[in-house]
Amino acid sequence: MKATATAVIGLGVLAAGAAFSQGQPAGISEADKATMLASCAACHGSAGEGNEARSAPRLAGLDAVYLERQLDLFASGKRGTMPGDPFGSQMYVIAQSLKPADREAAAIHYASIEAAPPHRTLAEAPDRGMPAYQTCAACHGEDGAGNADIGAPRIAGQADWYILRSLETFHLGARGFDEDDAPGQQMRLALEALDPSEFQAIAAYVASIETK
Repeated sequence: MKATATAVIGLGVLAAGAAFSQGQPAGISEADKATMLASCAACHGSAGEGNEARSAPRLAGLDAVYLERQLDLFASGKRGTMPGDPFGSQMYVIAQSLKPADREAAAIHYASIEAAPPHRTLAEAPDRGMPAYQTCAACHGEDGAGNADIGAPRIAGQADWYILRSLETFHLGARGFDEDDAPGQQMRLALEALDPSEFQAIAAYVASIETK
């Protein structure tokens, strides 16, 4: 990890955090918010627990600034528009239908709730991924809690299938491709230190962190 790149990412995320309002954002009524969240729940679940069948990750408990930024990236086409990310392309279409206030409201909502950890789906011994995870821990933390200052999200308790899919998407260059997505680009660089054959073991380990 380059210190300069990390510092730049941190400044960008801190600026976003300073601009992020608390509570209900202006420009969206409670009725419109409820309708929007019902639409989100169709894929991500009523408690933001995620749904593999719909390729929808767990959103509950993620940092609100991170969630809003991802929705903004989708809405602008800076995520979900590259070959190799067919499920991201679904969110690209959905995010374009959301106004900025909608995206902020959704981020605040999912950051405020908790969901039970997902069931394991990978036939992999979690501890086998521990050594390779040390590369990830530099940003996401030993406990997988993330680091908002550098745009690294919480990954502890995230579904193993989603972690695996995300690693593969970054590795292909289908995510983190835009220069305005500095944390995404940093993630792509970090993956250069890992062998793709380790991705499944890492995913299994990450999904187990919350229960250790």
